Amino acid sequence: MTLWMTRYLTLRSVMVATFLLCLPALFSGYLGDDYFHHALLSPDVAIPKANDWSLFGLFSWIDSEPARNRALMDLGVLPWWTFEGMRYQFWRPLAEISHWLDHQLWRDHPWLMHLHSLALYLALGYALFRWFRQNRMAHQAALLALAVFMLDSTHGLTLSWLANRNALMAGLFGVICIMQYHEWRESASLRAFALSLTCLIASLLSGEIGISTTCYLGAHALLLDRQGPRKGLLALWPFALTCVVWFALYKLGRFGADHSDVNYIDPVTAPVAFALKTLERIPVLLFSQLGLIPAEIYGFSARPIPLYLVIACLFCLGVLYVLWPLLKQSAQSRFWLLGALFSLVPVSATVPADRNLLFVGMGVSALLGQLFQQLIRQQEPQQLRRIGARILIVIHLLISPLLLPLFSYSPQLWSRLMGLDLAQKLPVENPTESLLSFGMPMPVGMGALPMRYAHGLALPDKLWTISTLQQNFTLARVDENTLLVRSHRGMVDKLETNLRNLEQFPFPQDFSIHLTDLTLETTRFNDEGHPTELQLTFHNNRQASTAILTWNGKTFERHPIPAVGESITLNLANTQALAGATEAY
Repeated sequence: MTLWMTRYLTLRSVMVATFLLCLPALFSGYLGDDYFHHALLSPDVAIPKANDWSLFGLFSWIDSEPARNRALMDLGVLPWWTFEGMRYQFWRPLAEISHWLDHQLWRDHPWLMHLHSLALYLALGYALFRWFRQNRMAHQAALLALAVFMLDSTHGLTLSWLANRNALMAGLFGVICIMQYHEWRESASLRAFALSLTCLIASLLSGEIGISTTCYLGAHALLLDRQGPRKGLLALWPFALTCVVWFALYKLGRFGADHSDVNYIDPVTAPVAFALKTLERIPVLLFSQLGLIPAEIYGFSARPIPLYLVIACLFCLGVLYVLWPLLKQSAQSRFWLLGALFSLVPVSATVPADRNLLFVGMGVSALLGQLFQQLIRQQEPQQLRRIGARILIVIHLLISPLLLPLFSYSPQLWSRLMGLDLAQKLPVENPTESLLSFGMPMPVGMGALPMRYAHGLALPDKLWTISTLQQNFTLARVDENTLLVRSHRGMVDKLETNLRNLEQFPFPQDFSIHLTDLTLETTRFNDEGHPTELQLTFHNNRQASTAILTWNGKTFERHPIPAVGESITLNLANTQALAGATEAY
């Protein structure tokens, strides 16, 4: 391995290896939000645009506008229990333009969209190498650091999920910003200052993760500014003002996340919750960046895992022990560490995920590149630290590159793991019908319309998600227009509470929501506040064109709604789509 590093490691070889190992991304297709982008950028799909400043609404999923929410519920994109005050709206105009351009040029060829993202990733790598060299990193150390960064398996989904391209763009503009900032502080060049400030704005307008650019600017001011930390921090005022103006416009444009603490925490509106989650999530994210355990394993957990946190902290302390001599002797090394640690804070606002580690990886890869060069030159006399460094080499320059092709193909793997392809199997008979959905997983239901549209499949006029739980339901027809739905276990549980935290926002006793041609009312609750009975009231004779759609974990089945005075039982918990004869009600 040492011979390979010293003889064959060049900028070209790293870039070529990156391109080859990331080739599976070209064939990974769409995942989740990519289907929404495809639909929103089409004039043929009537998905209402959010009421904000976004160009195309590509990153404005829920905007707390009742009329728009009702329209999305009619389409199955949102379920009826979504909390009315919830918002997921993100301001990423440059990323939106990027996706718009893709759909103008090669709408029917996703592999070219992925090639676009791969080109951005390679450009980011080249800029990063120039930044390493600008910071006086030895050529060999810079190449090693670049290899660690570019061949990092945690970047697989960042690269291959088209909707996450905003992070690549923010990273590229962020690196250029920091390089030009360093040039300005060294030479007082006004051109460098203007370019740095422009790139900061571009990074912020690419994606919220661009705020991590300021983490490295702050670390530079504290540790590398040639005029000292005090003057270095004072010199940051134009960049700080830019961030304040950006954030003010962000809020004025109706962007942000509200009442969504399960997934996104606004540091301004919920500072205590953000601080607590940051302390919990930093070791998880750092463990993923330094090791091989995806942060999603912890992020998808419904509750904290103390043992996982202990192991993560111990591993990170072990890496710190290995890096300690390097950190003591080099201000540049301390800069990279501080920038990486600062970058962990903003991404802790959402659930731990590898795709948010791009800026963190910049500082960590620089540190590891310097460490590996010391090991190759046999400059580490302490045996335990040499063993630790060799373990990190195996992790980052052997195992992680081998995993990169798999992670680059992960949109397809995630789609299969989550069963998202089920949306293509919906038994839709005609475009004028309405479907009452039971047992279909929430991610499938929410993505059914845009996914089916992208694949040219028939769309129902309405897709009303009644419950995603696979359990028993009784449906009783009270009169011509009224249907009662009962389940003693409730209609909303676990994953479904991502869209309504029942502890914070319980259903009022008289909760009702009026959709197009359908009114839903909660009429009974269990002791935990979960609705156990819904009253569905059809309007405009909609019941005549409505069918029941069930998913029992194996197959979809369609059933007519019961006749007046009759009821049916859906035994989805027993993997039988329909059980029990029609009985008098």
